[in-house]
Amino acid sequence: MNRLLICLTCHLILSCQPKLEKEELNSSNSSTTEIQIKKNELDTLLNTNDYLILGDKLAKVKVVNENEVDNFPTFEILIGYRNDVIIGENIDYDNLRIYKKYQPQTSFKDYPADIYKGKLADPDFSTDPGSKKFVTRIKNECANGINFAGQYTLVTWGCGSPCQSGVVVDRKTGKIYGGYGTALSAKFKRDSKLIIKNVGAIDITTNLIEVCAYCDVSHEIWAGTEFEVVE
Repeated sequence: MNRLLICLTCHLILSCQPKLEKEELNSSNSSTTEIQIKKNELDTLLNTNDYLILGDKLAKVKVVNENEVDNFPTFEILIGYRNDVIIGENIDYDNLRIYKKYQPQTSFKDYPADIYKGKLADPDFSTDPGSKKFVTRIKNECANGINFAGQYTLVTWGCGSPCQSGVVVDRKTGKIYGGYGTALSAKFKRDSKLIIKNVGAIDITTNLIEVCAYCDVSHEIWAGTEFEVVE
């Protein structure tokens, strides 16, 4: 098995704030990706189109569907990512790194939104009574104008670590839509219906997501009353 030499030049600890500075998030060919973790050497246990898994050379790992787990009785479940289950045996957890390769098929330009030019409606708190707890935050953000999907103001606030909640305010009508939530923030634009949730989980140098319980990066579009997952 080919060994992957890894040196300490950066530290892949996810923060609750996104580190994106690029205009767009681009996919990359990471079949030979080198990542920086701790000052030791790890073996490449698995390197596919979707995953890069590093660990001790005695370990074995597989990515399977949920209904296939019982076919590997000596393997234990390590973690899940969407419909995948990562299983392994002889695992040294201190030297295990599981990465999902971020290879987006959609971008902001795929879901354009025309910017509303009319008079902006104030948020109508009667349309979402729960949002009254955050009146000041919502009003202050709405004062900055439209920031999402052409005619909406997306307002977020912290709800713990890692956690962000929020609302979407329709600036034509004032109606407030609750239920927004992320763990590692989001990237969105005023002229696109697309939002990338948990964008802070993506390392922009390697385009890798270190898999964890709350690191599911999803591309969603605003459908007028709710978000719909597109990938």
